[in-house]
Amino acid sequence: MKTIVNGLKNLMIVFLLLILTFNLYSLYQSKSNDSRFPMILGYGYAVVASGSMEPTLSQGDLVIVHEEIDYEKDDIITFIQEGDNRTTTHRVIEREAKHFITQGDANNAEDQPIVDEQIFGKVVATLPLIGYIIQFVRTPAGLLISISLFFLLFYLDTRRK
Repeated sequence: MKTIVNGLKNLMIVFLLLILTFNLYSLYQSKSNDSRFPMILGYGYAVVASGSMEPTLSQGDLVIVHEEIDYEKDDIITFIQEGDNRTTTHRVIEREAKHFITQGDANNAEDQPIVDEQIFGKVVATLPLIGYIIQFVRTPAGLLISISLFFLLFYLDTRRK
């Protein structure tokens, strides 16, 4: 039982550390490089904000995106629409010479055509509901609670030894 509790505590510390690291890196990139979609080694992440991709992706899911050289029909990609400051994650339904036509699985209308430069990457993994945690940690209160929880767990771990 003691081993299970220690394992869960260590897993929680690693999880909190990863979330804090991703959020701090994203904050740094967005402020210093004016990057709308920070990527590390070709990977980035986005939180699904609507149900437009139901049942494949749900609101609150975290999607891991990888920058690719080429995108094909049926790929789920994360991109930014012209004149918008939010990312969108939809499926490529048609590829023309220099344009891609995308559409959410739950939508009955196509999105405006996009070009390669608007695409950040292809969805390679999905973590259900983890996006809610990421969004919470991005708030000042969430960041403070996460850092406090991290130090509390670390303190309790060192105190027991």
